[in-house]
Amino acid sequence: MPPLRAATLLLCLVAMPALAAPEAHLLHYTARLRGVPLLDISFCIAITASSYEAAIDARTLGIAEFLAHARAHGHAQGAIEGAHVHPAGYEEQGKLSGETHRLVIAYPNGDPVLRLMEPPQEKYRLPVPAAALPGALDGLSALTLETLAATRNGACQGEALVYDGFQLRRATARTAGYEMLKPDKRSIFAGRALRCETTSVMLAGYLTDQPIPPQARPRYSTAWFGPLTPGGMDVPIRLSFDADILGNIIVDLDHAGAPETADCGAAK
Repeated sequence: MPPLRAATLLLCLVAMPALAAPEAHLLHYTARLRGVPLLDISFCIAITASSYEAAIDARTLGIAEFLAHARAHGHAQGAIEGAHVHPAGYEEQGKLSGETHRLVIAYPNGDPVLRLMEPPQEKYRLPVPAAALPGALDGLSALTLETLAATRNGACQGEALVYDGFQLRRATARTAGYEMLKPDKRSIFAGRALRCETTSVMLAGYLTDQPIPPQARPRYSTAWFGPLTPGGMDVPIRLSFDADILGNIIVDLDHAGAPETADCGAAK
């Protein structure tokens, strides 16, 4: 679903020590283009020393709601071991312009396998070769890894593959240092934040009705991470996505709390 792919694009792959104590956060964001609200996003992340769970809900707002009414929910879970996350499964469901969508990715041998895609995409996209998928992560698992890396290492250097069932992308991240975010009425956070910049390139899953070279051009995004409480886990504070000639989509954290339960079975 486009809202989920937009919201979970960023990632990096670096070593991280074990988490000292379990943490769970329920975060709410608003995505804007040139100041106009486009998406309402809720992101839940729950992590322990050996496991993680993440969920995201996204819905269109304003003019985006008028152009393409969309609702989507995604959920991922897996294990944390040393310097790696090991996804156990990813599921996604929702509606786009009245059409129901559902996606299931399994990891039977540690690598992603597409179990279900409704409706099928064969008419619209070239297939992603199975041989290209080993080592790939779903977007929520990748974002979880980046969050942990920012918290424990204060860095986001690395490269990894992201597979969302539709396309395969290679994302390369670099640490751009710390930046002081000024108070802004659109965000609940102000202060020192780690800035991570990512370049993403599509490797497979191209749309069949468009030339491949424009689809394969690099896409650029930036994420800022910071703790909501002293000594707490760094969480995504602000995201910026390349939206071609339209400019950048800016995603701001405007509310935060704790999930009703210790897991993220459903973002709220």
